[in-house]
Amino acid sequence: MAGTAIPSPPIELKLRLAPAEMAALKDGGVLSPWRAAAPATIRISSVYWDTPDLALAAAGIVLRIRAIGHSRLQTVQTANSREGAVHSRREWAWPIADDTPDTGVLRATGLPIFAKRATGAALRPVFSTSVLRTLHHLKGGDWDIDLSLDQGDAGIGDRHKPLCEAELELTRGAPRHVFALAAKLVEAAPNARVLTLSKADRVHLLAADTPPLPVKAKPTRIVATMTVTGAFQAIARNCLDHLVANERCLLTTRDAEAIHQMRVALRRLRSAIKVFRRLVTGPDLDRLKGEMGWILGVLGPARDDHVFLSEIIEPVVSAHPETAPLTALKAEWMTERERNGAAALAAIAEPRFTRLLLALAAWVEDGVWLSDTDRPGRDDAIGPFAARVLSRRDLRLRKMGGRDLSILAPAELHSVRIFGKQLRYAAEFFAPLYPAKTTRPFLELLGELQDGLGQLNDIAVAGTRLTMGQSGDGLAWAAGLVAGWHAGRRPGLLAEAGRLWKRYRKIHRFWDDRR
Repeated sequence: MAGTAIPSPPIELKLRLAPAEMAALKDGGVLSPWRAAAPATIRISSVYWDTPDLALAAAGIVLRIRAIGHSRLQTVQTANSREGAVHSRREWAWPIADDTPDTGVLRATGLPIFAKRATGAALRPVFSTSVLRTLHHLKGGDWDIDLSLDQGDAGIGDRHKPLCEAELELTRGAPRHVFALAAKLVEAAPNARVLTLSKADRVHLLAADTPPLPVKAKPTRIVATMTVTGAFQAIARNCLDHLVANERCLLTTRDAEAIHQMRVALRRLRSAIKVFRRLVTGPDLDRLKGEMGWILGVLGPARDDHVFLSEIIEPVVSAHPETAPLTALKAEWMTERERNGAAALAAIAEPRFTRLLLALAAWVEDGVWLSDTDRPGRDDAIGPFAARVLSRRDLRLRKMGGRDLSILAPAELHSVRIFGKQLRYAAEFFAPLYPAKTTRPFLELLGELQDGLGQLNDIAVAGTRLTMGQSGDGLAWAAGLVAGWHAGRRPGLLAEAGRLWKRYRKIHRFWDDRR
């Protein structure tokens, strides 16, 4: 039996909805301007299959048998191109006779895992979903979108989670229409959140019975055959994927590390925009920068409080555990941390943040900058561009640091730290273009230097923070003790930063290999 492979990956966007808001969308009032036909509602039950060691899930592959009435459809999906807010996948589908996989057709996908006969023999059901799906076919002058509204549950054994979500699939037209429609849905359902995990991904997490963890940035997916334009899109999608993955963790667990990673994701995106500024600059970007500034302004104090407590206050309290004024000082800053942490959580939960995610994704996928074909260098190969960017930034950083980093004033060290971080982000963006054995030493050394300069900056900032808002002799004394304790660390940290800087000045620049 021959399977049908979808020739070009559909562009999909998923939103998690609050059950109370689903009715507002199901009745179709919000959608009536674009509704091409009356909505249809069907019951869909799906069983997902995998090997006992979840080999398909590890390979990013989903094998599903879906039951709609008496018909059965076996589907294989890959999700290896999912990044940011957009889902892009390959998919094969076969009608089958019963509720067990037809392993004979799986090899037609060409996926290596199905070439192994042992895979087919080991398949077994691992979880199931059951949803009531309302289907809307929506049409504009130059676009068509299929909207699925799903409500039901998914689970394994006695562990089940409710499902309440919308999936938008673009079948005709430009990507911007998907994001514009999603923004309309968020207006009607303010608690909607962007989803990057599929149903299968989420139930695999349910099966593992573990909460979501903070996620560090993954390597970018750029290759030497990309143009400058394609490379920027790949890098920006990577930043958005990093951001959204940690949003879910923060809202679920309130983990402070998730705040840090969201902040890093936004800073990485801002750094990418600076690297490619001649390509992407424009009024639409200016508006997005303002909104990124808003959320960074909320995440920043929450992250700074966490670092201040863990790196500045707590080491001194641990060294003097019986000192009551120190305990009181710590309690004051813990209250401050809780206040700013709550503000960050509230901001991420706002519809404004969801709208920002959608606007960023729309800009990356279909922004005005993409239609300006006169921008110089947009179709150039990424390799030479990357080498020029890294060379110029490295030269500027070496001039800022001079021959002896240890003689610089705190403000100058801070400038070196900030620009060095931007160079590190750029080097990480372009690292896949070069052999790992040449990029790793450079990135590791730059990371060590950043850590050392970061500690020096924390000490410099701590003095000001410790003297602000302290009332009473006890707290003022404790603040002075903390400041003095860390001042004693500064000479050693400065000397180590100087040694790392000397190594940095001599290290091999990996991008020189392709110049």
